[in-house]
Amino acid sequence: MEKFYYNQTAEKTLAAFTNGGRFPHAILLEGPAGSGRRTFARRIAAALCCRSEGPRPCGVCSQCHKVLTGQHPDIEEVGGDGGRRSFHIDTIRRIRREAYIRPGEAPCKVYILLSAENMTVQAQNALLKILEEPPAQAMFLLTAENRTMLLPTILSRVQVLRLESLTPAQIAAALAELRPGLPEGDRLWAAQHSETIGGALSLLEDPDQGKTARLADQVFALLEGGSEYELLAALHPLEKKRDALGELCEELRRRFSRELAAAAAGGEARFSARQLTLALDALDDLLTRIRQNGNALLLTTLLAARLKEAIG
Repeated sequence: MEKFYYNQTAEKTLAAFTNGGRFPHAILLEGPAGSGRRTFARRIAAALCCRSEGPRPCGVCSQCHKVLTGQHPDIEEVGGDGGRRSFHIDTIRRIRREAYIRPGEAPCKVYILLSAENMTVQAQNALLKILEEPPAQAMFLLTAENRTMLLPTILSRVQVLRLESLTPAQIAAALAELRPGLPEGDRLWAAQHSETIGGALSLLEDPDQGKTARLADQVFALLEGGSEYELLAALHPLEKKRDALGELCEELRRRFSRELAAAAAGGEARFSARQLTLALDALDDLLTRIRQNGNALLLTTLLAARLKEAIG
């Protein structure tokens, strides 16, 4: 069974559900991308189906194996692909019809709704109807990055389990186990630039993500001690790559947001709260222009100018 690192509170809650024999009919697993929401959802489903006499899930019985490899006939995973509002009402309507059919092997049917924040409002309202009066033989596991993106009526019908971001030291320790063959310097770099183990693995294994993160490092360094010309030179490779420019802006926005949160909490931040707010405003404006198919060359120039203006 795949190891689930840290997040002891979620593990203890699952153990309490299992030992008490009383699972909520709906659980929302909330956490940043790469925090293991899908992994933990499968872990919950396996605990429901496990036939071991000892701690559950055992990870080795036939029921656990089917769940953890995505092959159990009574466990269905839907969603997780596409962008905002790509999770449509027809999918929920089908689930509502099928949820009343008795399971074939497991004690109950389990529906894992991945990236539930991508459900349309209509889909959420359709889901609410079955959450209000759920069939005894069905359980719903939702995953989302942020609970606030779901309707309050949905949140009132689910129990929320939060999968927390990890420290760089925790991520580095996990990477040492998961990817021992990689250079330690690369593992430490990935750990410092991600909130989750999954995010760090993506940086190490996805060349495009790695390039974006390293360019963001360079942008931050030039904002602290470089000229606008040097910043423009660093951004030059993106002048004909609007998608890559958008990915950089998203990465910079995440970093500025973390810096602002640190500044608000009285922690150490490289820039003032005012500088960070102005930079975030500039990035929001640029991301809107990128989505409107703005000219990549002009937007690259504008990015350098706006960030330098914001940071001063």
